[in-house]
Amino acid sequence: MASLRNSLIRLLRTPVKTVLFLLLLAFTVALVSAGGSLRQLCSANMERFEDIFVTIGTVEQRPERTVQKGRWSANTKDYQYYDSRIYGDTIPLSVLDLEGVEYLSGPEQRAYYSSLASEYELREPNERMGFMMVVEASPVEDCIPSERVMMEMKNMVYATYRVNMPNFYFCDHYEENPQKLYKDKTYVMSLYYRAAHDWVRAQDDDAGKMELVPQEGPFSTQTDQNGNRLPNDMTGIGVEEVTPGFWETERGKAWLAMCEEYRLYYESLPVTATEDLNLIMAFYSKEAYVMEGEVFSEEDYQQGNRVCLVSERFANRNKLKVGDSVHLALRYANYAQSAFLGGLECGLNAAGENYQVFEEADYQIKGIYASVASGYGGIGYLIDDRNEIFIPTASIKNSNENNIADYGPMKGYTTAFRIPNGKKSIENFKEKWEAQGVSYVDISFYDGGFCDLEEGLQSMERMSLLLLITGAVSAVFIVIFFCHLFITKQKKMTAIERCLGMKRRQCAVSLLTGILVIALAGCAAGAFAGRLFAERAAKQMLQTQEYDTRYSNGALQTESENREEVAYLTQLDSRVTAAAGGLVFLFTLATALTGIYSNLREEPLALLSTAEHNG
Repeated sequence: MASLRNSLIRLLRTPVKTVLFLLLLAFTVALVSAGGSLRQLCSANMERFEDIFVTIGTVEQRPERTVQKGRWSANTKDYQYYDSRIYGDTIPLSVLDLEGVEYLSGPEQRAYYSSLASEYELREPNERMGFMMVVEASPVEDCIPSERVMMEMKNMVYATYRVNMPNFYFCDHYEENPQKLYKDKTYVMSLYYRAAHDWVRAQDDDAGKMELVPQEGPFSTQTDQNGNRLPNDMTGIGVEEVTPGFWETERGKAWLAMCEEYRLYYESLPVTATEDLNLIMAFYSKEAYVMEGEVFSEEDYQQGNRVCLVSERFANRNKLKVGDSVHLALRYANYAQSAFLGGLECGLNAAGENYQVFEEADYQIKGIYASVASGYGGIGYLIDDRNEIFIPTASIKNSNENNIADYGPMKGYTTAFRIPNGKKSIENFKEKWEAQGVSYVDISFYDGGFCDLEEGLQSMERMSLLLLITGAVSAVFIVIFFCHLFITKQKKMTAIERCLGMKRRQCAVSLLTGILVIALAGCAAGAFAGRLFAERAAKQMLQTQEYDTRYSNGALQTESENREEVAYLTQLDSRVTAAAGGLVFLFTLATALTGIYSNLREEPLALLSTAEHNG
């Protein structure tokens, strides 16, 4: 106790030095504590945002030019003009095979598949189907159907609905010079309804005044795996003469196959295969979300587990729940369109036949999704939430090489990839991509605002590092300086005490105790003050901010209903505060013991003579 009292009395004899040591030590510890706490907070926030945010790129082949095309209209007796995009050769997905670019998923050019589903309810109650009809008919008299003409029904080959019309009006409405029709000949026609061009609803509200116009006949857009159109002799003409034995010819069989395709169309649902749901813009932008069950796991994607997501409407209509199975029978793949845009434009295969099932299996429902799609970005980005089903690409075990019904340029709603978050990753991709010099391909990046968050955290991290380094360096110099003042400069006092009979241990306690009391008080106060400063700085700099969670780097959508709040973590780790004060205290202890050891290892008389000489 006497040594402790002597040590404190010694410090009180120099109150200015003592108080200055206490304040400076507390200040430097506060800097270390604040810097360490903020740095830890930045790291925690970055890890959290890495898990929350996803960075994707969409790819779209740009048309080489736009030309004006005309379509004849029997209404105006003139052409109606519209712009048409002309693409060059289809650019393959392989252009995205960039050395030095890390893909987390993709790149993929998604296909949607047509799957037979006759055992399921595919339409809502009272939901009507589009009207399609193939008939055999003859004109009442020889005519050129540039105007409405009367046709006599010979045979109803196919119709979506049962119809009873012995005669009907016909007009080759969109052909300036239609072929002449003869009353003694029979023609097969693919038809659909439209209002007669001289029809006025207010005066002529009569179904008999409706006219039928030709639509496309048998055709094929089948391609190989490289997107090359397979040759075929189907012209797509919607009106063709029926000659004896016609239905046994290749042309007649193609017409019958087209009728079968109409039937299969209304008994099929679209299935979209993907390597990552995040690559589908509706899911990325949260316009589509899993309301029951869960999304696909990494294992599902990698191992090709036969699991699926079905729409809420499809599940309710068919009384399905998570865990139930859905039978899928895939017939053909369409790489040109999304499921929302797809349909009968695929036609037949190149042999004029219907596509046959190439993959058939039961899929377990892993999740049920709902969609609130706004259609922002274009109609192609919409999900067909009536029936569209999503499956992992790897779950399709058989090759679709003989069942590719259409293949087109890469579009933003079919082609995407995922890369690591951050500006560095995006800039690296751009550098590698631009080095290739590929023309007519646009790539758009979306990160939900991660780059903005990253920039803010990096700015704060630099500030925390500056505080940490400044505090640590200052603490080293301050501790060394004051230990020199309170210990090394006290050689004379140490010599006197030892000459008076004090032991080495007693002298050490006398020198060390006061220093440690001041150091403990300064480190504790500084650590606490640094924590308070860090908490205040965190709340000011890391406040809750709004970011566009759909699109990044420029916020393409700014309406408030399409934005979400992204909250930072502001809770500090107490262990960092304790470590900051503890490390400075331990350094002070080590420095003080070093000085004391230096003083005590000399003999008292030699130490006294040295002190007197220095004095």
